[in-house]
Amino acid sequence: MIKLISLLMVCHWMADFTQLSNPWMLAAKQRGKSLFPILVHACVHGALMFVVLLFFTDLEKAGMLMAFQITAHFCIDVWKGRMNGWFPKLENTSNPYFWWLFGFDQFLHQVVILGMVFWLYNN
Repeated sequence: MIKLISLLMVCHWMADFTQLSNPWMLAAKQRGKSLFPILVHACVHGALMFVVLLFFTDLEKAGMLMAFQITAHFCIDVWKGRMNGWFPKLENTSNPYFWWLFGFDQFLHQVVILGMVFWLYNN
């Protein structure tokens, strides 16, 4: 279980903090629109995690978890981007609430990963 959690967290890191997130995706995520680049970004997350999940479960469960990851990641990123749009001061890294929002966003993504693993090991 720890190995799967660790690998899924590495997938999350790769999709969010490497060149797998390109400027087109990042610009959309910043304000929570346009939705298509955010969806593509969420699909990158889902695809990476799908590959890892195939080593731990069957195709059907991996596919269901991939769909869940794509949906959850998309919703979280749109919400965070919209928060930036509604409260522009949250984009300033010297504002302590920038870090609260960033941290909460990352917390939600990690809860999704833990939920996926919990579901997998209990179904």
